[in-house]
Amino acid sequence: MNTLSYEIDGQKTDLTFPSTITECSGAQLTAVAAARMGHLTEEEALQRLCGIPIDVVAELSPFQRFKILEAAEPVIQFEGNELLWKKWKFPTVEIDGHTFYGPEDSFGNITWGEFIYADQCMIQGYHQAAIAALFRPERPGWDGETDRRLPFTVPGTKHRFPKFGDMDGALAAAIAWNYRAVRSAAVDAAYPALFPYFDPDAKPEKDDEEEETEPKDEPSGFSWINVHRSILGENIQDEDKFLNLSMHTVLYRLNTAVIESKKRKSKI
Repeated sequence: MNTLSYEIDGQKTDLTFPSTITECSGAQLTAVAAARMGHLTEEEALQRLCGIPIDVVAELSPFQRFKILEAAEPVIQFEGNELLWKKWKFPTVEIDGHTFYGPEDSFGNITWGEFIYADQCMIQGYHQAAIAALFRPERPGWDGETDRRLPFTVPGTKHRFPKFGDMDGALAAAIAWNYRAVRSAAVDAAYPALFPYFDPDAKPEKDDEEEETEPKDEPSGFSWINVHRSILGENIQDEDKFLNLSMHTVLYRLNTAVIESKKRKSKI
């Protein structure tokens, strides 16, 4: 974290603001997205990303503003391989006066059906559709004993999509980054037999034509639906139960199956 101290009328105040993208809150991630889109003024960056009160911002000299924003620049210009953490930083989103609730840290409350739908949307670049799947209204009479969100359904997602399709672009980008970070830390790194292309220690490669290289994505043509149908096999009657299992239960079993298969092949 960066630290900043200022004094007004003899009263000293200390504050901190992110030095890396990992340290950002959800609101700060959104500010970073707005800055990268060119939608954030200098004053807004100092307030939203650095947390400096508006009345203090007004008193800063041009040089002070420059030095503070210089310290924040690595956060705004982060590279893709820095998106690696398990915390979900957007517990709720407000759209058209309605509150929608997001998933838990490490995707702890996401079902298999929800994951393969949302992840396929993310892979294909349909970020708002994935967000509409992940963020849902509160269950009627929720008592804290279950997932706070309504159960995932494809029809429900399609019903909500028009609202999410028009959401603020910076917010959508920030949520997509958060998804990617949690997916990398809690899925790719946790199930290495399923995602052998993922290397958390890999350094981004650069060439003359591209300044920033993104981490590798799934193999071309990858489909979670095909994976789901393959492991379901002839047990079609159990599909609803299977879709409602925890995503981690299914991924753990798949990861174990791949490891066991490789061991058997190595003995042949």
